[in-house]
Amino acid sequence: MALNKPCIMPVGYDLRAFDVLDSTNGEAVRMAAAGAVGHTWVVAQRQTAGKGRRGREWVSPQGNLFASLLYALDCDLATASQLSFVTALAVRDVIADILRTNELVTCKWPNDILVGGKKISGILLETAPPSHVVIGIGINVIHHPEVALYPATNLTDESGLANEGGQDITTTIVFERLVHAMSHWISIWQDHGFFHIRKAWRKNAHGLRQEITVRLPHEEITGRFIDLDESGALILEFEGERRHITAGDVFFV
Repeated sequence: MALNKPCIMPVGYDLRAFDVLDSTNGEAVRMAAAGAVGHTWVVAQRQTAGKGRRGREWVSPQGNLFASLLYALDCDLATASQLSFVTALAVRDVIADILRTNELVTCKWPNDILVGGKKISGILLETAPPSHVVIGIGINVIHHPEVALYPATNLTDESGLANEGGQDITTTIVFERLVHAMSHWISIWQDHGFFHIRKAWRKNAHGLRQEITVRLPHEEITGRFIDLDESGALILEFEGERRHITAGDVFFV
């Protein structure tokens, strides 16, 4: 990504910026395979093969943010999966700060961010052998898909700044805030564990204690979103029982 000005990175983090990549996650995985060490952000101005959850395409027009953090693991993979919720909190903070609203920006299980109930960001975690995990983050800055699995929006439309003569929202502004928010929440996770992350995520959860529909590979079930368990699974009250769901697509009734 052609940054408009030098980006000051948090201590312990490096940056590699590109004009075009197949995907930032793909480049981060290749870096890990080539022997990369430490934590490195990979950003691109455009992706030709952006990836979403469950093998879906992530539409990647120039002007949106496409970034991946190659994160050096110091824990097992089960614990590393908690980084999905860590990242969601960081992205939520960035979007809430830019839009100057807190109540409208929420976390959708397992790893999307919503503004007013519309998707504005997605997160994708992938393992990167031998010793990293890749945290992919897409944020709709000036574009969003008109036809998608879930209603979508973007920062420029939500802010109205472009129509009021204010400062334009750029990928540079969003990325600079993101890297520092990620460093902040990762430090909290490292120092205090998932308990504090889970508590903060629940506070900002969309649809908690409400009726939702969860689409699974072989069934679709509707029930009450009761809680997030200690592992990050969604607890759904369904036909008098509580079911712990580790993967699925959530829709709000």
